[in-house]
Amino acid sequence: MKFWKTLLGLYQALIAVVTIIPVAAILPGLFIPSSNIRYRWDNIFLLLLVVVPTVVFCFCNAAKLLLTKQRLFEKWKSLTSISIVFTILWTCLFVFLLVFQTDWAAGRPLTAKLIEPQTRQMAPDLTLNDQSGEMISLSALKGKVVLLDFWGVWCGPCRQKMPKSQDIHDEFKDKGLVVIGIHSSSRAEGMADFIAQNNITFPIGIDPGHIAGDYSVNAWPTYYLIDKQGRIAWGPQHGLPSKGQIQYLLD
Repeated sequence: MKFWKTLLGLYQALIAVVTIIPVAAILPGLFIPSSNIRYRWDNIFLLLLVVVPTVVFCFCNAAKLLLTKQRLFEKWKSLTSISIVFTILWTCLFVFLLVFQTDWAAGRPLTAKLIEPQTRQMAPDLTLNDQSGEMISLSALKGKVVLLDFWGVWCGPCRQKMPKSQDIHDEFKDKGLVVIGIHSSSRAEGMADFIAQNNITFPIGIDPGHIAGDYSVNAWPTYYLIDKQGRIAWGPQHGLPSKGQIQYLLD
């Protein structure tokens, strides 16, 4: 019995830690969203309705189970039962978001419409070296459509979607599309091996530390389409654009 209590305490401590860090990082973005994002406040409210009490109950019960000598929250008889309920809810929610990504909290279908030409904003310029040491400059690609793929080798969904970016590159590279992969500025170990093992041939560089911020990227993968005039025509999105959207910009 003591083993299971300790295991529950460790799991709940882990839940509290891994929940509070990303929530703290994401919350500011809810109040200063990108211009073409419309948040689903009903979904966000439900999310916080689970997340906030989960952190509180799991943290308290983990302290109670793991720090038995301190006799913390000893008088709170129903704490363990309540925390188990929120632990189950959190686990189900985590699995759901892992499968469906972060678009659940934002009113952005994976096939979001292109931004109207008259409202498009100039894309922040970017310069970085790709895996071959060649310089990539967005400003030098005027006249071409550019797909930006913000990703990380540490990101499971990014790894799964990277072959799809390669497919788009293969289909449209001779029609005027340039695909650029931008790896996150951290945890790039293993990037070269992943590129080689998956036969990724479009240019990929490592963010020098400001590009993701310039593009308001707060979750990976994130994609943008830049039109021939260097303006943001689509994005940020967490799913790839349709081939029809790419072809429309190329025409």
